[in-house]
Amino acid sequence: MSTVTNAGKAPSLLGNRFLQTILLSNVLLQIGIWVRNFAILLFVAEKTSNDPYAISLISVAEFAPIFVFSFIGGTFADRWKPRKTMIWCDLLSAVSVFVVLLAIHFGSWQSVFLVTFISAILSQFSQPSGMRLFKQHVPGEQLQQGMAMFQSLMAIFMVIGPMLGTFCYSRFGLETSVAVMGVVFLLSALVLVRLPKDEAGKAASSGQGPIPQGI
Repeated sequence: MSTVTNAGKAPSLLGNRFLQTILLSNVLLQIGIWVRNFAILLFVAEKTSNDPYAISLISVAEFAPIFVFSFIGGTFADRWKPRKTMIWCDLLSAVSVFVVLLAIHFGSWQSVFLVTFISAILSQFSQPSGMRLFKQHVPGEQLQQGMAMFQSLMAIFMVIGPMLGTFCYSRFGLETSVAVMGVVFLLSALVLVRLPKDEAGKAASSGQGPIPQGI
């Protein structure tokens, strides 16, 4: 059911608590995603003297989960509680990042591929849940505008994200960049706690797949 005011009218788009929460969470996730993508890319290129095979493995780790888990994630998003799914995905991403950070610190630099792979898998479960909640909590007349804002935010990060990731790695190095990833995933999970609680017995939304997103 769409969120409405006591007067029976939908709140303004930017006044929608759900949309505020989703956009803030997405800002944090985009920061983590782009820092991850470019910090790991630059690190692997430097570590392997621009070995094309090692660099290509980054793309495999990023995009292989899309083909393998996109349909699985969409199916389970219709069965699991979406709010809880999104929170757990962000928490698990943060945990995996900190575990890999420890591995990197003790000399296992190849584990950077694992960060990309795990977070890419988890995003295939989180994104469809977010779209399901989008349909529930954004009024129908504002849905198109809300989706446009969501897509515009991702487009903005496609421009500034590479600069952000490059700056973070060149200025602070790999370990700090990986730590930033873990922190923003954790903050995103905390932000998502503001979402309305999942309704018991809520029928699954149908026909809404995930919006493609950089992962």
